[in-house]
Amino acid sequence: MNIKKLSVAAAVSALTFATASNAVLGPIPIYLNPIKISANYFDGLDTNATFSTELYSSKDIKESGSTNLYDFLSNNTSITITPSAGNRFSQKIDMRGYGTTNGHKNVVITVDGTRLNNHTSSPQSVGNIILDNIDRIEITKGSGSVVYGDGAMSGVIHIFMKDTYDSFAKLETGNYGLTNKSISTSSKSDKLNVNAAFETQEKGGYAIADSTGNKDWGKKTNKTINLKIDATNNAKIELSLANNDSDYRYPEYQTITQFNSDPAQNGTGRNYAHSIINSDEYSLGLTTKINESLSLDVKTTEEEKTSETTFYWGSGGIKKDKKTSDSLSLKYTNNNTTIDGGFSKLYGERNEKSYGSSTFDKLTTKDNKGYFIQAKHSLDDTSYVAGYRNESVDYFYNKTSATGSHDLTAYNIGINKNLDDNLSIFSNYNKAFQAYDTNTAFKYTGAPTYDNTFDGFLKPMTSKTLNIGLNYINQASKTKLTLFHSNLNNEIYLHKQNSSDFGTNSNLDKSHKTGIEIDSKYVVNLKTTIGINYSYVDAIIDSEDNTEDRGSFNGKTLPGVSKNTLAANIKFKLDDKSTLALKHKYRSEAFGEEDFSNTNTDKTKAFNSTDLNYAYNHSKDVEFSLDIENLFKKKHATLLGDYNSTGGNVVYPASFTRNIKAGLTYKF
Repeated sequence: MNIKKLSVAAAVSALTFATASNAVLGPIPIYLNPIKISANYFDGLDTNATFSTELYSSKDIKESGSTNLYDFLSNNTSITITPSAGNRFSQKIDMRGYGTTNGHKNVVITVDGTRLNNHTSSPQSVGNIILDNIDRIEITKGSGSVVYGDGAMSGVIHIFMKDTYDSFAKLETGNYGLTNKSISTSSKSDKLNVNAAFETQEKGGYAIADSTGNKDWGKKTNKTINLKIDATNNAKIELSLANNDSDYRYPEYQTITQFNSDPAQNGTGRNYAHSIINSDEYSLGLTTKINESLSLDVKTTEEEKTSETTFYWGSGGIKKDKKTSDSLSLKYTNNNTTIDGGFSKLYGERNEKSYGSSTFDKLTTKDNKGYFIQAKHSLDDTSYVAGYRNESVDYFYNKTSATGSHDLTAYNIGINKNLDDNLSIFSNYNKAFQAYDTNTAFKYTGAPTYDNTFDGFLKPMTSKTLNIGLNYINQASKTKLTLFHSNLNNEIYLHKQNSSDFGTNSNLDKSHKTGIEIDSKYVVNLKTTIGINYSYVDAIIDSEDNTEDRGSFNGKTLPGVSKNTLAANIKFKLDDKSTLALKHKYRSEAFGEEDFSNTNTDKTKAFNSTDLNYAYNHSKDVEFSLDIENLFKKKHATLLGDYNSTGGNVVYPASFTRNIKAGLTYKF
């Protein structure tokens, strides 16, 4: 597909759609107005931002009918979410075509500025965040590397919690054993604000029981307490504590034939994997205004996590992870100029046992230290942003005393110009990097040692991205369009030589990604609104010197990347008390996750899910909801395989059931 022709057609269609003659309704509805954002320390209106933005309010989240944050991101945004090896409680995240295998490593996710990214290969645990207490989500694409450093290749997902939690009790129940219970409350005085929330999510299982009588069931418990203290007129202290427990089982793979005939069956006949995870996290922050122009923000967080997964052959071993984050930032504001700068330190360690050892004798660490400075200046109708970051990353593995060290840089320069009251254009050029996680240095050897052995450190990957876009608002619509092109060096990937190979991490020499993104909201009339979010991405491997047994990868499409993604919704306000929303999410087919040579005749099939959400406000204190997910029971699975061997193709079921859920909320 010619990206230039596509971009012109998309721009014309988007603006035509946005300026329809029957769209004049008077004043712009509040949710179409320019919105103030905090992403990347920009602190300005989204229509003045020098980067691509995708925004969702607490109202958007509530009206989505989503059970958790995974559901919301998957069904309502341009982001790709898919279960990790069939595990619905731990899902992988991809944005802008980095693939479903490693995409989560190339996007930074923050909660009130605190990173959720792990120093291991584990995806970010966004399922631990209580959805009802989220104030807004700001997704920034192709930027954020100056502020957040390591991993901000495709961009950043910023999650901001409500300053004061809502007080409510909520019960949801549905088919397949779904039961969700949550309670949230807050207390506020002149100097102290206390928030507390508790939530449990349970699923009874979608597949048949294994030989132990267990289905792919799961339970997750999230607890959090947050204190905000106005210590002085100019200083605020915030303390947060959280505990998250997960206990779940998930099935192994199926053949394509098995999935097509009955995706609920136990494809291998083995017992399901059983994972137990416990994590404790705390954070302490201080924000103070030094004078009228200068403010200081200091924050420290720490998380300790213990996990163990038992497979059909036995335990994969207990793992103990610890990560700490310390940051100090200064903000200087003078008229139309803002300068942000600071220091951050991210430290992560993994302790585990060697095969047959009774002690935790394997320690791997990753230590990031970074400095950044970023300046923003507004002049008349134009905003300018420029920033630079330097970050050192050090690794250590105790068994062989192996070390690794890298000095990495990021920079960003951007501009936004308002052409008139309705239209603004922007562009930014961004350099980013991703330093590999600790797991990529190891290779699973299988029998007879059944152990992870040290395989050497990799090269960090880097990217340079050019974004060009526009924002258009009229009386009944808001449209954002972005074109981007990213050139990458040393993109990290996991490849397997044959069906018995557990995989080796390596680098693709050169690759690139080109795409277009459209986000449009349109008011049909006072009771009907439409939202369309579309993205196209072409992810290509330019060159790879190593020739695997499946041939050269040069010119091939990166596996696990859907070229087309569409999230569309239409919302009806039925009356003063009730609303109805119809949504559809589509992702086009993709090469199987391990098919780097693009030789597999089978692919990961297109994803389709149609959802229906109904909300009824009985009174200001009582709300009822009914949600139907995957209304037409479309089946979807992630394809792995093709190692030029018979029977190499397997799939992990992702969705194949119609899920019905009813909820009741009481506010107090």
